[in-house]
Amino acid sequence: MNPLPRRVRWGYGGGEWANAVMWTAFTTLFLYYLTDVVGAGPALGGFAMMVGTAWNAILQPWVGLRSDRHRSGRGRRGPFLLAAALPYALTSWLLFTDFGLTGAARAVYYPVVVLAWFTSLTVFYVPYGALGAELSTDYAERTALATVRTAFSQLGALLGAIAPLALHGVLGDALGGGDRVGWSAAGAVCALSATGGLLVTWRTSRGCEPVVVEPAEDAQGPRASLELLRSPTLRLLLGVLAFGWAPLGVTGAVAIYFAVHVMGYAEGTASLVMLTWFVSGLVWLPVVRRVADRIGTSRTYVLFTSVWAVLQCLFLLPGRGDDALFWALILLGSAGSMAVAVTGWSMLADVADREELRTGRRCEGAVYGLAAFAQTAVAALVVWLVGLTLAAAGYSGGDDPDAGARTAIRVLMSVGTAIWLLPGIWCAGRIALTRADHAQVRRELANRHGPDAKVGDR
Repeated sequence: MNPLPRRVRWGYGGGEWANAVMWTAFTTLFLYYLTDVVGAGPALGGFAMMVGTAWNAILQPWVGLRSDRHRSGRGRRGPFLLAAALPYALTSWLLFTDFGLTGAARAVYYPVVVLAWFTSLTVFYVPYGALGAELSTDYAERTALATVRTAFSQLGALLGAIAPLALHGVLGDALGGGDRVGWSAAGAVCALSATGGLLVTWRTSRGCEPVVVEPAEDAQGPRASLELLRSPTLRLLLGVLAFGWAPLGVTGAVAIYFAVHVMGYAEGTASLVMLTWFVSGLVWLPVVRRVADRIGTSRTYVLFTSVWAVLQCLFLLPGRGDDALFWALILLGSAGSMAVAVTGWSMLADVADREELRTGRRCEGAVYGLAAFAQTAVAALVVWLVGLTLAAAGYSGGDDPDAGARTAIRVLMSVGTAIWLLPGIWCAGRIALTRADHAQVRRELANRHGPDAKVGDR
């Protein structure tokens, strides 16, 4: 198979940039924004995030199935990316915009905005993930696509984690509206940047995804998802993804609290924590890819996440003045998150091939929808528990929480993060997705469809 054009490979990263900018801003700063800027309690923030992620978990399989069934001359996935662009920009801005609502109005406003944002996110992100499996069937090319995607994820996460903290004061002063106006303006900057990446992927992938023009099959309804779940490999991979990404949800929500209230850093320094995490992740990225090429994706996942779990537990130790240990753990721990991203996305594409062999249908959307469901269902639980834990510990915002609240933050950042990795490690250890396995699947598919068949052809 011919390698993908460079513009397509690098343009594919734009969709992940679009997700990472706002997903990181949401998971790392939204709870903090509600408690320390808007003045809402942590329970409201945790509830809004839980409701949104739970809705997202329900919506994702349906969107995946719809994109599988979509038939047009422009492909199956591209139209979804374009349709989501404007709603995604608007709702991303609203996440960090406070209209001065209080009481019941505020309690309704933020959950509704979160629901709308997750809807627009899902409409583009599930088809976007499925698009990656359709652009190439080559094992190494898919790992390369996953690596590019992860690189853009890290770069987008840098903007999402740092820009609101770095810009809200400057923009608030410039616009003469204070802190809340500054946060809204910083949210607009992130929203526009994210949407630009989404449009880049839509533009560069046009004409590259296979066009499927035959009528939709009745079997590609809701029962198709249940049929896919009969696959032991897919069930294990869903566990890998769900419990690999759950620690990122905990760490993302708690890191700023840990930096400010446990380490004693100012907000500006707290933004450097996220900067260090994401930049060091980019440095680890080629290492992860090289290891995956050598020992396989599932073994790479087990290796890196096992080390990550140990490192995360060590966050029980640092406090004010223990800067060297704290920064060392940040630098080393980011390798695990890179391994989760690269290996997880790469394995998903290979599982989609296996499911085509088993069911006789291309079903990337359904596979990615189920994967997104598994990730966000666990994320809903994780984020909700973080909000409940902070509320139970008596955290109510401000510059000086009591000892109980600081202890809760420390436990969440350490053991409360590491424990979520254990089920994923167990699942990955039982998966066999090697280069040889993939080659065998592709040979059998070629025998079924003919040696010149493309992905998506029947």
